Amino acid sequence: MWTPSTLVILLIGIATARATSSNNTISNSKLLTWWHDSGEITQSPVQPASVRQSHLYSIQVANSVDQIYYDSFIYETIPRNGQGNILVPNDPTSKTTANDGITIEETIGMTMSWTSFLYSADAWVKVHRLDGFSIESNSFVIRPTNLNFTTSTANGDLFILVPYDQGSGTKFSVEFNDNLYEFHDGCSDPSCSYVQDSTADGPYYVDEMDENSMPLMAVEPLDSLLIFASPFEDASLVPDETSENVLVVDEGRITGLNTTEANTIIFKAGVYYATATDYLNLSATVDWLYFAPGAYVKGAVEFHTASSLIKTTGHGVLSGEQYVYQADPTYGFQNHNVNGSPLRMWKGTVPNGQQTTWIVDGPTLNSPPFNSMDWYGDISAFSVMCTDYKQVGAFFGQTDGMQAYPGSVYQDIFYHTNDDTIKIYYSNVTVSDVTVQKATTAPVIQFGWASRNLSNIQVDNINIIHSRWNSNGSNPGLIGSNNVYDPSTASTSATNTSTANTYSSASNIVFANIRAEGISGPLMRIYALENLSNITISNVWIEEFGSCGGYENIGISESFMPAMDDGNGNNVTVDNFVISNFIVGDEKVSLDTASTTGQLYWNPAFDVTIQ
Repeated sequence: MWTPSTLVILLIGIATARATSSNNTISNSKLLTWWHDSGEITQSPVQPASVRQSHLYSIQVANSVDQIYYDSFIYETIPRNGQGNILVPNDPTSKTTANDGITIEETIGMTMSWTSFLYSADAWVKVHRLDGFSIESNSFVIRPTNLNFTTSTANGDLFILVPYDQGSGTKFSVEFNDNLYEFHDGCSDPSCSYVQDSTADGPYYVDEMDENSMPLMAVEPLDSLLIFASPFEDASLVPDETSENVLVVDEGRITGLNTTEANTIIFKAGVYYATATDYLNLSATVDWLYFAPGAYVKGAVEFHTASSLIKTTGHGVLSGEQYVYQADPTYGFQNHNVNGSPLRMWKGTVPNGQQTTWIVDGPTLNSPPFNSMDWYGDISAFSVMCTDYKQVGAFFGQTDGMQAYPGSVYQDIFYHTNDDTIKIYYSNVTVSDVTVQKATTAPVIQFGWASRNLSNIQVDNINIIHSRWNSNGSNPGLIGSNNVYDPSTASTSATNTSTANTYSSASNIVFANIRAEGISGPLMRIYALENLSNITISNVWIEEFGSCGGYENIGISESFMPAMDDGNGNNVTVDNFVISNFIVGDEKVSLDTASTTGQLYWNPAFDVTIQ
């Protein structure tokens, strides 16, 4: 138990440690932190062998028993990674106005900083502002707000007690009242965007904000600060670097991974890079990648193994920061506006007829230049066991979360995304304990884009700390089944109600314990592309809805589930669709208040119950 006198003693010790410490890290059985001497504080692209360091924050961590503070490196990522909107790698003159999913974020100077450490007992995290801002007790908030951490302030710094969680650790955001940005929106048509009044020669500039025609859509930190505290790695997930068939990669330029005969590749603490025109194209022998704590690897990964067990472990970072948006290896790594061939940060092919499992534990993915992960081949026999995974810096568009292939389990995840976040396109999937910071495009939970046969899906304990959508054209909502994806008819497919397959069904799906803090889009936008049966949405809290009216007279906060057919007059059916304990603000939604408080609308022929 922390008493007031104990806290005072600890804070005095902290002040002394700060005066004498300099890039001082720790590695013992209670706490592991790390540092990069090559950190650069810049808004330009960093050097290949360097990492971008936070311009605004510093972090120290103390084990609650030893009460000595140690440094923990704070990484930073910025929209477009300082390169601007370019088409050709390393060519700043190849600028384009083509859409890359970034609207005003670069112009207003948004950043995202994060730090990671491993611990085995309660830890104190000290946050210091490098701009001289004095942190007071009423000047910050920790999200998710239901964590209820013990905090204190002293000498202008913030101290957070992070309880030890042996199972999953914890992932949270620290936000400051003086560092919040209000996203306002023109909201007149599907292609409308946020507006800004800070840079006259920047995109979407307006002389002043009109609260009526440019409603407030979201409030987010201008400079996000994320803290990832993880339990120490299980010994079975740490390879022995002295074993046979292990390759320990040399720091610097990455080479030879496509020809190695090793089974296991280890990136120790340090900085590695593949350049903007290369990637980690692994030889067929490699079935285990290990990113040690403190490893920072610039590149994307493609597996070619036929092994039935593939592993990606360790608490290092895989960063796509050197790539242009939609970097395509078949196109000279240039920006290529297609879906199939651009880089995925994680990619592989599953042999036909072989049950294959991919274990992912610990890594942080930074700045994906496109979809974060896709596997090919016999994906019906492929499952993912993913724990303690983090995705940050997803400012580009189409930066989805991971795919949950059949039988997959995802737990203890942090997602920053700018597209579909929790993707449930396959059966027998469990997703739990996910914290989400959501940018503009697509729902948080997605099971649409094509008619599917789905069953036995559980999505539980989802904390959405921020979400923003700039129009109905951005497919808003916490839960979505978007209409059939057809890029040739993108302008009309979103509202086509004759694209269902009445021979397919989605059944026995539970969405439970979902919290959406701040301004939120609707609970759901579901185009039932198949028959729905036994769907439950329970224990959902939305703090408040956005106020934008959108286009087609559909409010951006309105949920709907319209009648769907197959184009031949055959209608889908919806049976036993239950919405239970749905709360907006402090009011529980009932059948009588479904359309007012809940903003809920559905086809009257559907069997929908509000409890």
